Amino acid sequence: MRSVLACAAFAAQAQAGQFTSEQIDRGHAQFDRTCAQCHGRNMVNSGTTVYDLRRFPLDDRERFFHSVSEGKGNMPSFKDALTREQMELLWCYVGSRGGKEP
Repeated sequence: MRSVLACAAFAAQAQAGQFTSEQIDRGHAQFDRTCAQCHGRNMVNSGTTVYDLRRFPLDDRERFFHSVSEGKGNMPSFKDALTREQMELLWCYVGSRGGKEP
């Protein structure tokens, strides 16, 4: 029960855009494992063949989760590969512009 409450608090914090440096760092590590091979190291890519995540709308968190869960275009679904917490960490990293913006 305690971990469920902690996960809910984490999700609420991430949804509000209140990312801690630890969450951003953990999200960056998850991004490196899961996303960097296509979206580029530190989210840096030309944006011509894959989406440039540095431009992802910060007010569209649910679109991010839908894209990660269900896939989009050439991007596969990660709903069976990532937990909700791992997706939340990815959002902390992407939603903070890699720790460069609040």
